[in-house]
Amino acid sequence: MWVEITALNQVPESDILRVKVEEISLILNRQGMNVTCYRNACTHLEYPIDMGKISDGIITCPFHKFRYKLDTGKCLNAPADSLESYPIKIEGDRVFVEIN
Repeated sequence: MWVEITALNQVPESDILRVKVEEISLILNRQGMNVTCYRNACTHLEYPIDMGKISDGIITCPFHKFRYKLDTGKCLNAPADSLESYPIKIEGDRVFVEIN
């Protein structure tokens, strides 16, 4: 099911937007026209990462310093782990996420 979550111009570049959809906490990031969406949970201990420091397209978990690339969700500390991603589609200036 596709759910409209925000306007494209509300998704910041070089930062994240935290939203809640059907009780799921998500973070969105925009790099140019590419928007990514991940569950707001570090793969290490599932703690929220939305308060983490962001630098050069990488978010660092504030609890145990796991680092993730915002364009791919890949973990730089444990390459086999990635943030749980959600499909995004953009129609006009609206952003939708697919929730199953």
